[in-house]
Amino acid sequence: MKLKSNRNVNEVGSIMSLFKRSIEIEVEEAGNSDIIIKGKLSDHRSSEILHKIEAEMVVSVFDGKIKEIRGSMPVIPMEECRTGIRPLARLMGAEIKPGFTETVRKTVGSSDGCTHLASLITNMGNVSVQGRGAYVRKHYPSLYPGSEGTNKIIEIGIKQLGLLNSCVCWRKDGPIMSGRGKTHGNDEN
Repeated sequence: MKLKSNRNVNEVGSIMSLFKRSIEIEVEEAGNSDIIIKGKLSDHRSSEILHKIEAEMVVSVFDGKIKEIRGSMPVIPMEECRTGIRPLARLMGAEIKPGFTETVRKTVGSSDGCTHLASLITNMGNVSVQGRGAYVRKHYPSLYPGSEGTNKIIEIGIKQLGLLNSCVCWRKDGPIMSGRGKTHGNDEN
């Protein structure tokens, strides 16, 4: 879908970008039922880099508890921005579950922190659910749909990951809760 508008074009006929944000997040195994979540945020304003923010956290797969967290700001618009990393320490021991976004907003996204870093950490929390799910699927395949442990994985999804009513598939009357979930989304049935 394209939006119609009068678009600003530069002297060589290219459309000028006013602002672009990129967020990249990767999840790796750390051993001992932990995962490492690495995130990078970069902002460009009028084609010039404005922010480059990086964060990394070690998270327990089964309870979502943050065991380690750190961040850096390789590119910032003002030197004072670097103090915005300090509130990350307050997230040590926090659990990534419903309410995590609000916790991040009140700590990292506060006047002591950095709203851009808070955006990155919130996205990393969201992605952790997929990483934790991938870890369980890899190491405990008997818990997944089509196996005798289907109810167990649904219970984990509800309790540890806070997935109930988080999307159309996890709503109370949705396909997962009613036991009709397809495992890959590309089935024709």
